[in-house]
Amino acid sequence: MVKWTRYIVLGSVMMLGLSACGERAPLTWNANLDVNCKPQDVLDQISEKLAPESFWRNQEYDMGTLHKLSQNNIKNVTIILDDSRAQQGSYFGRAEQAANDLGLKGKAKRKHVKGNMDRFAKEVKGLEKQLKVQKSGMEWVRKCQRVVQTELGKLKLKPVPYNPSNRPM
Repeated sequence: MVKWTRYIVLGSVMMLGLSACGERAPLTWNANLDVNCKPQDVLDQISEKLAPESFWRNQEYDMGTLHKLSQNNIKNVTIILDDSRAQQGSYFGRAEQAANDLGLKGKAKRKHVKGNMDRFAKEVKGLEKQLKVQKSGMEWVRKCQRVVQTELGKLKLKPVPYNPSNRPM
């Protein structure tokens, strides 16, 4: 009896190890679809084979959720980025005022202001990078939405408009 338990545990560990075999989806989203919009791992593949309607309906809902979140993230990052760019002059003025308050003059003052402006530029670059990543993620979501609709069509099912309160069972 103990011998079979070892094999069951070993088999379970192997299945979990194999469950991460497909390339993960963009960003940190925990999707059941990989970067190519196919079932992510062995468990998802089995689920898709055993209950295709349920699997693809869940993916349709998840892609709707991810699409909505991506739109909000892109909008928010864009607002923050635009505000940051618009406040660059104000930030420069505050950096100069801080240097004056510290009693810095000449080279020390320029170094202090430059350090602050370099930090500001780094933050803006980070926001630009984040916006690029969000847009890339949105492209993936749109691609997967088309794949999900195609798979639903193969099952002779019509797409359901996204409604966050109607999670498929």
